Amino acid sequence: MTVAKKSDPSRRYRSPLREEQARRTHAAVVEAATACFVEKGYAPTTMKDIAARAGVSVETVYGQGGKASLLLAAVDRTLAGDDTPVPVIERAPLRTVMDAPDARAALRRFRDVVVEGMPKALPLMYAFHAAAGGDGEIGAAYQTYEDRRLEDMTKIAESLAPDLRVPVEEAADVIWALFNTGAIHALMVGRGWGVERWADWMILTLEKTLLKDV
Repeated sequence: MTVAKKSDPSRRYRSPLREEQARRTHAAVVEAATACFVEKGYAPTTMKDIAARAGVSVETVYGQGGKASLLLAAVDRTLAGDDTPVPVIERAPLRTVMDAPDARAALRRFRDVVVEGMPKALPLMYAFHAAAGGDGEIGAAYQTYEDRRLEDMTKIAESLAPDLRVPVEEAADVIWALFNTGAIHALMVGRGWGVERWADWMILTLEKTLLKDV
């Protein structure tokens, strides 16, 4: 007589199709949230706005998290370019900067990375920056982001170390300050500089301020 094995309730059936559908839904909601935050701002955007933009129900949007968590997901996705859990500093664009043969070559590569990525990233980053002052959860997340940004700028400064004429810590502070979202937006958008002019000014400023004379 064969005794039937009891099913293990701790083992859950995984459906690749359902997982893919869930991933696509999440991506659609985050993309819709990104568009709404950029176009309307964080505070005026409602979950209903995001649902309408994504073509899903409001309940589906809430299933992906609250509005604050959607903003954070949108920021991460915009900076990284996808949902893969790899820090921005470890991705290919910034790796090419830090692997450059010398500091001036690194800064030229940095300029190219900025010119390519900043136009897409800045609108959402500015929405994040603006929302931080009016929402405690967003404000805390923004401080975490700023701390992480300083860590990343420190790694870039360390890669320039052989050619620096200032301590690495000071170089990191300068790079971090120049890449402040409010300042970038003020020049690129407020003063109409555009990304090319801003990037050229930023690299020239870093060269003159941080690097030894050739």
